[in-house]
Amino acid sequence: MYFLELLSSLWMLLCSIFGIICAMTFIVIVASHRQFHTLTIMLALNSTIAGIIVNITCFCQAIYQLTSDGNDKLCSLRGFLLHAGAGLLYQTLCVQALHRLFVVVFATRRYLRSTKVMASITIIQWLISMTFGIPALMIGRIVYQSGSRICQASLNDLIIFLYLSMFIYFCPITIIVLIYIRIVHFTKQHTFTTNIQHSAANRHRQRRELRFIRRLLIIVAVVFFMSFPYLIFFLRAQFFPHAESLPYAQRVSFVSLSFGFSIWMLLNLIFTDKVRKHLIKIIQALSSRQRAPRIQPQNTIDQTITARITQK
Repeated sequence: MYFLELLSSLWMLLCSIFGIICAMTFIVIVASHRQFHTLTIMLALNSTIAGIIVNITCFCQAIYQLTSDGNDKLCSLRGFLLHAGAGLLYQTLCVQALHRLFVVVFATRRYLRSTKVMASITIIQWLISMTFGIPALMIGRIVYQSGSRICQASLNDLIIFLYLSMFIYFCPITIIVLIYIRIVHFTKQHTFTTNIQHSAANRHRQRRELRFIRRLLIIVAVVFFMSFPYLIFFLRAQFFPHAESLPYAQRVSFVSLSFGFSIWMLLNLIFTDKVRKHLIKIIQALSSRQRAPRIQPQNTIDQTITARITQK
């Protein structure tokens, strides 16, 4: 059992480090290049900041599991940050999906996709993300789980678990799926126009927006799949309350979630086209420098030729 605990904690640690590296790479590239300061990339940066928060929290959780039993004064706070960070990630995707909705469906209302409106929505999203878990923390429903050595809402606590799940998973996913359906429906209705050139431009733009929404859905699907063990253990606790509890259920769930969070940051880096292309250029430049043959200075070549002539 100790070996499994050690292995799961190390896995969480490695996944968190990988996620932090991907997030920091994205942040450094965007921060150091003004041409990347577009609204679309800033919204992706918003998700990256949320991702680095939750990956750092998972990193700290893994460290506490490796060095102690994890039941300290900050245990409840770490549990709160894990719940809030997971909700924050999904809600940042909602903001990106809303922006796509404003660009495609409400294209004539330009004020909706203005920087002021999107900044206001982002601020509201952060306020909701950082406060929805406070009631659970204040009334002491984020508790230490001795089997998993993690503080979080108990799987047997139906009310608080459903409350947190609504904010973290169900509401954001529902909003993103509904927005995707609305954009697809709108695109099909406006495929044909009388102006052929205008129609071609519109189709290109619509395909681009649909591709963007599909990428959001891929990210959501990845992390939702990684949340599947959590859902299974929760349903087991509700339908079989008298069954023997699984001591490592929540640990297995968070191992899977930490992997999902790290992959999320990788996909965010890959799916942001300008940032990905710039990173590829950097990698290619570094590899070409390493492969370039070392050219001897002209003075050294002349000295070598003179030495050979002298020997002859």
